[in-house]
Amino acid sequence: MVTTITPHELQLLAAEEPLDIIDVREPSEWATGHVPGARLVPLAQLRADPVGALPRDRVVFVCAKGGRSAQAAALAEQHGKRSVYNLAGGTDGWRVAGLAVVVPSTSAPAGESKAPPVVGPDATELVEPSLDGIVAHNLRLARAARGLSLDELSREAGVSRTLLGQIELGRTPASIGVVWKIAQAMGVPFSALLSTMPVNGSTVSTREGAKRLLSADGRFSSRALFALGDPTAAEFYELRLAPHSREDAEAHRPGTRENLVVSAGRLELKVGAESFLLGTGDAINFAADRPHSYINASHEECWMYLVMNYSDEVRRLR
Repeated sequence: MVTTITPHELQLLAAEEPLDIIDVREPSEWATGHVPGARLVPLAQLRADPVGALPRDRVVFVCAKGGRSAQAAALAEQHGKRSVYNLAGGTDGWRVAGLAVVVPSTSAPAGESKAPPVVGPDATELVEPSLDGIVAHNLRLARAARGLSLDELSREAGVSRTLLGQIELGRTPASIGVVWKIAQAMGVPFSALLSTMPVNGSTVSTREGAKRLLSADGRFSSRALFALGDPTAAEFYELRLAPHSREDAEAHRPGTRENLVVSAGRLELKVGAESFLLGTGDAINFAADRPHSYINASHEECWMYLVMNYSDEVRRLR
């Protein structure tokens, strides 16, 4: 049963134990301010992949006034979620109750200069299309090259046909997990779906302009730090894992290895039946062709840097 709650009741619930607060508005609405602790999953995206977008129970849905969130709550209940809440009055009601909203910032983090990077005469500042557009373009090309229909790729990847179609049209962002599934199904490295045209000279990717892939619940992110258009480049990623979060990764292609260093926070890494506890500055090199999990049980964010190494066979597919 869906429970309708007031803004102040939501505050009390959130104080008791962690809640998954999902804002189902559009990105343009989200940019005007959102309930603290919420993550954005537009209603169309939720409808396309409800299982992937709803990894946990105890979920609260929010929209502008309460109509779209009520539809989302009903959908979550249909998919087996037992503790489902709808915020009465939405973000408008939240504001009327005198509660503060969070306005996403596009400025540089505190303490960092907003001045443009200094580049040499042969350097090119990295200017790219949106990440959603890049994935959409590469998915269309890769699927066409292999002669796969959406139905065939859907069966191979275990991703709904509707979601694949929305991703290919650039209308729905793909989560990290979905990109991995698609790449595995087509037999290509993860980076093949993120690649852009190579650029000459040096490239600069600013922090505020970073393109990050998110997990379905928004608590795990990956930022590529290598030249995506260069097939010879080592895959180098910056990862963030929110407090009290877990990200499970399926086995990568045979021969794949990961070299990971924790730059801030603490991490428990599970690789098959093994478990490793890593603190700030600790590093590990492990076989990633087995299922593995990144776990942050602490109250602080965990930041990591990861280098992905493939076997010669997989590298030739890049």
